[in-house]
Amino acid sequence: MKRILLPLLAALALPCAVNANDAVKDSLNIADMNFRVGNYEIACMMVSMAIFEVNNPEIWGATSSRLKREVESYAKRCDLRF
Repeated sequence: MKRILLPLLAALALPCAVNANDAVKDSLNIADMNFRVGNYEIACMMVSMAIFEVNNPEIWGATSSRLKREVESYAKRCDLRF
């Protein structure tokens, strides 16, 4: 739990100048790790975080269309609305 909580807190505490593509990639990488070990609850929480990062360009900046499609596929896997 500690391994997941620290990156999540760091992502929330970063300044606005953070590149959205990097933040989304980090969230999806953490989701992938958790899917692999069977921890779907935390994986879907990280997908939810990636959706938040994509849908708030005024905070995180613009996200590439390729990453948006990838987040959409992860959202379907977790039964989340994107």
